[in-house]
Amino acid sequence: VVSTGSVSFMNIFSETTHTIGQHGRRGALMITIRVDHPDILSFIKVKRNLSNVRYANISVKITDEFMQAVKEDKDFTLRYENGVVGNVTSKINARELWNELVNSARDWAEPGLIFWDTVKKYSPSEYNGMEVIGTNPCSEQPLQPYGACDLGSLNLSAFVTGAFTDNAKIEWEQLDKAVRYGVRFLDDVLDYNDSRHPLKQQSEAARNSRRIGLGITGLGDMLVKLKVRYDSERALAFIDELFTRIKNRAYMESIEIAKEKGSFPLFDAKKHLSMPFIQTLNDEIKKGIENHGLRNVAILTVPPTGSISVLAGTSSGIEPIFAFSYTRRSESLSQEYYKVYHPLAMEYMRLFNIADEDNLPDFFVPAHKIDAEFRVKMQATIQKHIDSAISSTVNLPNDASVEDVGKVYMQAWESGCKGITVYREGSREGILITEEQQKKKEQEQQKKEERAAEELMWKRDVVLSGQTMKVTLPNGSPMYLTANFDSTSIREVFINLGKTGSEEKSYAEAIGRLISKYLQQGGDVREVIESLKGIRANSSIGWDHGMKIYSVPDAIAKSIEVLAGITAPAVAKKLLENETSSAIDGRQDTIKNVHGIKPDKCPTCAEMTLVNENGCIICKACGFTKCE
Repeated sequence: VVSTGSVSFMNIFSETTHTIGQHGRRGALMITIRVDHPDILSFIKVKRNLSNVRYANISVKITDEFMQAVKEDKDFTLRYENGVVGNVTSKINARELWNELVNSARDWAEPGLIFWDTVKKYSPSEYNGMEVIGTNPCSEQPLQPYGACDLGSLNLSAFVTGAFTDNAKIEWEQLDKAVRYGVRFLDDVLDYNDSRHPLKQQSEAARNSRRIGLGITGLGDMLVKLKVRYDSERALAFIDELFTRIKNRAYMESIEIAKEKGSFPLFDAKKHLSMPFIQTLNDEIKKGIENHGLRNVAILTVPPTGSISVLAGTSSGIEPIFAFSYTRRSESLSQEYYKVYHPLAMEYMRLFNIADEDNLPDFFVPAHKIDAEFRVKMQATIQKHIDSAISSTVNLPNDASVEDVGKVYMQAWESGCKGITVYREGSREGILITEEQQKKKEQEQQKKEERAAEELMWKRDVVLSGQTMKVTLPNGSPMYLTANFDSTSIREVFINLGKTGSEEKSYAEAIGRLISKYLQQGGDVREVIESLKGIRANSSIGWDHGMKIYSVPDAIAKSIEVLAGITAPAVAKKLLENETSSAIDGRQDTIKNVHGIKPDKCPTCAEMTLVNENGCIICKACGFTKCE
C-alpha cells in the first residue's frame, strides 16, 4: 500500500469538521505540519486554491534549526522517519522554503507559524506524559494527547474607572479578585465536565493535568480608556506590569486551591520547578509550589475571544481596535452586510459631541495604523507572562511586501513569541472587511444586479400563444391550467378550478400568480414542478391521463410538466399524439416553436428534445443537462 501523502487527507478532515456541529455551532480545526516534513511545500500551497481546505486553519510548526538556517542561508533537511518504510530525507534551501511561507502568508493569509521549539521549551507540562503535541484551532492552547480546552477570559476594559480622563486607572483590587475567581471557576469546570467528555482518554487527560486557560479580552479598549496609545512605550511598560500582576495572582490562587484540594495527579515538584517558564516566577510563588504543590499544570492563555468580544462589545484578545466603524458579514443573515460602530468609539463620540470618527483623539489607534514591529513587541511582552500561548494576528496594509511579512515572522521568533499569523488587507475575503472595501464591493454588486435585472426584465407581448390542459382532481372536479409561452419558455400560468368553492378558487389563482411572477423573473420551470409535485391531500388519489393525481398542487405541477414538454416520454407521447382536445392539439409543433429552434437529439435518451435554456443545454425528456 502506497500512501497519497499527508496533504491529500486535509480536505477530508476539513469537510468532516464542517459537517459536524454542536447546537448550531460550527466545528473548528487546526491542521499543522512540521517544517521539516517532506510534504511541507505541498502543505504551504494547498490553500492557494480557495476551494481547498475551506473549514480549517493551517499552520507550520517551525523549529529553531530551520530559522537559523534561514538567517544563514543554508540548506535544510526534510525528513520523515517511519519504522515500516524507513527514513525519507531530502534537502532544500532554507530561504527558498521561507519565501514560499511568507508569499503564502502575504497573498493568502495562511499558513500561520507556530514556533514549536519555543512552545516546547516554555511549556510547563513537559514531563510525565503531559508533553504537548499540538494546539487547539487558534493556537493559544498547546495540548497533550487527548487534551481539551477549558478557557475563560477577563474583560480588562471593565476594570477601568474614570475612562477618558486624566484620572483614569485600573481598579487593581477588583482585577485581583476576578483573577482568583477565574482560576477557581475554570478549575471547577474541569470537575463538572469530567464525565461529559466523548472519550475516556479525554477525561483522563483533563483529570491528570487539570490544564486551564484564563485569558483576557478588551486590551485595546482598556488602553483607550486610559488614554494610552497602543503603539507607545508607555503602553508596553504598563502591559508588562499588568500581566506580571495577573500571572502572580493566578499562580498564587492555583497554589491555594492545591492546599485545599490537592495538586493535579501527575504533579512532580522537582520536575515542575525545573521548567523554564516556572523559573521566571518570583521566589514566593516558587516556594509555594515547592511546599504546597500546584492545582493546574498550566493556567494562563490568550484566546482570540471573537464571540466573547462581540457579546461584551470590546476589542478582542490582545488586539488593538480593528476599526472604529466597519461592515460585518453575518453567516446567520444570508451573508448580508451591515455597518457597525465600535462601541467604545460610539461612546466617546456621544460623550464629547464628535460627529466624525476621523476627529477622534490620537489615543484611538486602529489596527491597520499600528506599526507591525510594535505590534510584535506587544505580543512578546505579554508572552513572557503566559504559560500557554497567544492567539495573534498582525494586520498589515494592502501594500505590505513579502519582505514586510518576513520581518514580522522573524521578529516574532527572535522575541520569543510562540506563534503568529499575518493578515494583509484584502488578501482574503473574511468576516470583517473595511468600509472602503465594502463600498467598492457594493458598487460592483449593484452594477451586476442592474445588468442582471435588465436581462431578466420581461416585457409582455400583446398576444401570447398558450395551451390549456384539463385534469380531473381526486374529488372528481375538473381543473383547467393554461400556460402561455413567449419565444423561450412558459411565462404565465392561469389555474381555474371547476366545481369548487370561491375560497379554493382564490388559492388556485394565487398559486398561478406566484408561479407566473417567478417565471417572468427568470425562474426555472423545473423548480416550480419540483416544489409542487408529489404534495398529498387527505382525499383519495385520482387518476387521469395515465398519471396519479394526489392534490391540486400535484395536478398543477404535472400539468405544467406536460405543457413544458418535460414529462416522462411515455406519458408525453400519449398526451401529445392521442388527445383530441384543441388544448393539446399541435403541442409537438409548439415545442419546436416556443424555443425558437428545432430541438436536437439528446445524447442520453436519444429523443429529439434537447434545447438551450438559461445558458444550459437541457433535455425535455430525460432531464440531461450541461451548462456551458
